[in-house]
Amino acid sequence: MMTLKGFGQDKSSAMKKSLVKGLAITLTLGSLSGITQAAPKALWSIDNLDQPESVLVDEKNNALYISSINGNPVELNGKGYISKANKKGQLLDKQWVKGLNAPKGMAQVGNHLYVADMQQVHIIDIKAGKLIRSLSAPKAKMLNDITATPDGTLYITDLLGGDIYRLKDNQLAPWLRSNQLSHPNGILWHKGELLVANWGYPLNADFTTKTPGSLYRLNLEGQTLTPVPTGYQLGNLDGVVALNDRIWISDWISGELYSLDGKERIKQLQSNKGLADIGGSGDTIYAPMMWDNKVIAWQVD
Repeated sequence: MMTLKGFGQDKSSAMKKSLVKGLAITLTLGSLSGITQAAPKALWSIDNLDQPESVLVDEKNNALYISSINGNPVELNGKGYISKANKKGQLLDKQWVKGLNAPKGMAQVGNHLYVADMQQVHIIDIKAGKLIRSLSAPKAKMLNDITATPDGTLYITDLLGGDIYRLKDNQLAPWLRSNQLSHPNGILWHKGELLVANWGYPLNADFTTKTPGSLYRLNLEGQTLTPVPTGYQLGNLDGVVALNDRIWISDWISGELYSLDGKERIKQLQSNKGLADIGGSGDTIYAPMMWDNKVIAWQVD
């Protein structure tokens, strides 16, 4: 029997009943009732990386940017780096930008690449391939994923600290904290709102959790969170992308890749532990396999 833990005390009884009904529909239509699709097809892989955590697609320059932690995920060791590749799987420059700490999620605004890295957000000049500035968030514990809105405002999750930060007008500051988002991870600008993937709770030393994380829609104006029924208690959620009118989401602990489409939740693929912050373009998912030290391109329906 499902419960509505973590949905907040401001939800009315009627809203909760409606959500439960929606969840029941989801469970009859999604993969939990045995519906599956043909597995995504592996196109290529880039090997010999160092704990790749995130892949970002640069459509304008036909490039992929890959962040590699290269050490303990919370260590400030100066060994982290960003690789540059193309969509065909050719590694153009393994250490295109180096000297970072534990870089994770990325976002692009114009000719600048923004990188979440522990207590900093780095700004990289894409044309020059150089780090030009770093903004600090001294109270953050582990800045993780980052997304940009059409006006260039950026939102960054702090997985360990629990806040969502906002970078606007060169000012980086906490913007939202909610009991529903104890450990926010993946974040994506989608159809005028933010999609935020919660990791789960409580967080153990090995990053496992007792309760799986859920996916939420976040309205910017009212800072209101609405659970996505098909993303309810889905897993230890990491990357989120939107392709082919579907939301694709990765589970870092289990290595599972899911698609959410209307009332369906479909397990598309079972990979290895460490399936991190996926990127996507067209019909391709670019998947950093953190503990396998590689990035795999999967063709999806």
